Amino acid sequence: MRGLISILMLAFVFCGCASGSKWKRQAFAFSLPADPPATNSSDRVVALSRVSISPLFQSRSFTYRTGENSYEQDPYAGFLIAPERALAESIRAWMRASGVFGRVVEPGSGITPNRIMEVSINELYGDFRKPSQPVGTMGLHVICCEFQDGLPGRLVFDKFYSQETPLAGKTPGALMAAWDAGLREIINEISSEYAKTSSHSR
Repeated sequence: MRGLISILMLAFVFCGCASGSKWKRQAFAFSLPADPPATNSSDRVVALSRVSISPLFQSRSFTYRTGENSYEQDPYAGFLIAPERALAESIRAWMRASGVFGRVVEPGSGITPNRIMEVSINELYGDFRKPSQPVGTMGLHVICCEFQDGLPGRLVFDKFYSQETPLAGKTPGALMAAWDAGLREIINEISSEYAKTSSHSR
């Protein structure tokens, strides 16, 4: 009973949609670059071969952290598609737009990559342990390695990235906007790291 009451209270706070007899489920997606991909003279080809997400956050429903070991899912707000697919599409698009990765190809592409990148999402939730200071939390583990003769080779980098972005308001839309901003910040960090490794390998 307590769990049900908590979920209803969260839905009331976040959706603010008790104005009608029926609450409407909201669906969200990560943004894509508005500008066309940046041109890049690099002959490198990078494949973002895999984007996975922790089983804790695989649900399309938004997850809220309410205590040190307690989480709740929003029955009225979630991702338009599976979160790992939504993240993969957005990450590839922002990688292309950054201009530092050379050509970014899809998994299964007929173009053989020079490097392979994998991303694991280990944190993706709204953190409301401090009700007056809610944040959107996102954590990624990124591995990039050389790819030659059909096999992975030298490790280029292996790094964790984390971002906590304050929410502009207590709504699912504000949480999505915070995740979106956090993802772009992380992609900028990855791009900077990748540019350094590319210059060192020349």
